[in-house]
Amino acid sequence: YFDSTIFLAPMETIEIIIDENDVSGGTGSNFIFEWKIPENCPEPLFEGIMTSTMGQQGLSFTTQAKRIQ
Repeated sequence: YFDSTIFLAPMETIEIIIDENDVSGGTGSNFIFEWKIPENCPEPLFEGIMTSTMGQQGLSFTTQAKRIQ
């Protein structure tokens, strides 16, 4: 989704929009982020929000990332 490094300021947000019809990643939209922070700074928070509607029904949920080694 990104071809180059992205730098974010504190409290800045980046949006990654995945089209509802995009099935290239399988049933889940999974991302692995590589990040760096200055020493003694808190780790970034990565969250996902999923929303979908069809007819009069709607579905939404949020998720938070976990550090993997």
